[in-house]
Amino acid sequence: MTNQTTPNEVKLPLIRTGLIALVICVVIAFAGGMIAQQRGGVMSDGLWSMLATIPGVLIPMGILLMMPAKNAPEWSVPVLAGTMIRALTVLTIGVAIYMIASPDRVVFFLTMLTALMITLTIDVASVLSLIQKHTPGMTPAVDAEGIS
Repeated sequence: MTNQTTPNEVKLPLIRTGLIALVICVVIAFAGGMIAQQRGGVMSDGLWSMLATIPGVLIPMGILLMMPAKNAPEWSVPVLAGTMIRALTVLTIGVAIYMIASPDRVVFFLTMLTALMITLTIDVASVLSLIQKHTPGMTPAVDAEGIS
C-alpha cells in the first residue's frame, strides 16, 4: 500500500523547530545556572532543568515525526497535544529531580517554565507559518476588503 499525499498536505518542519527548541532549553538552563550562582547557589541548580526539558522536547517531536502529512491547518491540534505532552513530561521529570537533587526551587522551576513558554511560542509560530505558506487563497485583509 502506497502512502500518497495530496498537493496541499505538508509535513511539519520538526527538525528545524526541534533543534531550535533544544538550543533554547540549553541556553535557558545555562542562564539559570548563572542566576543560581549569583544567588549564592551552584551552576547545577539551573542545569538540572535541562534534564527535565530535553526529554520534554524530544518525546513530542518523535511522536509528531511519525505522523503522516496533513493539510496545514490540521497540524494545530497535534501540535497542541504535543505541547501538553511536553508540559506533563517536564513537570513529571522536574518534580522527580527536585525531590531527589533539591536544586534552588526558584531558579529550577522558573527555568523550566521559561523553557516551556518559549517552546510553546516556537510551536505556535511554526504552525502559523506553515498555515500561512500552504493555505491556498489566503489574501491579506487589505486585499479582501478592497482597501487601497
